[in-house]
Amino acid sequence: MTAVSLERRRTYHVGNVRGQLLAAAREILQESGRAGLSLRAIADRGGVAPGTVYYHYADKAALLAGLAVDGFRQLSEAMRVAYELRGDESGLRSTGGAYLNFLRQKPELYELMYEALDAGRREDVAAAEAEAFAVSRTAIMADFEDQHSPDLAGKIAEAIWAWGRGIAAMSLSRGVPGQGPEGETMESAVRGLEALIMGR
Repeated sequence: MTAVSLERRRTYHVGNVRGQLLAAAREILQESGRAGLSLRAIADRGGVAPGTVYYHYADKAALLAGLAVDGFRQLSEAMRVAYELRGDESGLRSTGGAYLNFLRQKPELYELMYEALDAGRREDVAAAEAEAFAVSRTAIMADFEDQHSPDLAGKIAEAIWAWGRGIAAMSLSRGVPGQGPEGETMESAVRGLEALIMGR
């Protein structure tokens, strides 16, 4: 056991074990990628006995789903803050920029989030993704409130959200594995979308 995990074992509180395990998983994902996310490694980093993990998560898939939920909540918060501080930027540019910055900074987490969502068996992951989309939808609909009906503006927001996943996949495939997408590809895509949707 490492010195870090020993210290955590001395200080952890029973009510916060789930949070500690998720924090440990985030750190391992950032440092070592998906390959490092074994339950034993997560338990060791979290400062708990391996058997404790199963008290809080049924299996590894459940723990990774918890990590995905946490990731979508981070994304939601990043977009919300970007929109609140947008100044003269559009909702599309501010929340889209936050989305792509998240992708650039946390590519491994982003991929894990959508793998968990696409598995289709976790309502908590789907709900967390819906919360993130709601932030984007509100911001983008505000861009078009003077041009289109709420129904059409909502459909535009849905299309842009789907576009985000597409550009993420393309950018990640062109970047260095584990190091985030290639920035020029993302910026070019943003400019193209603005020109197409907003006439800029």
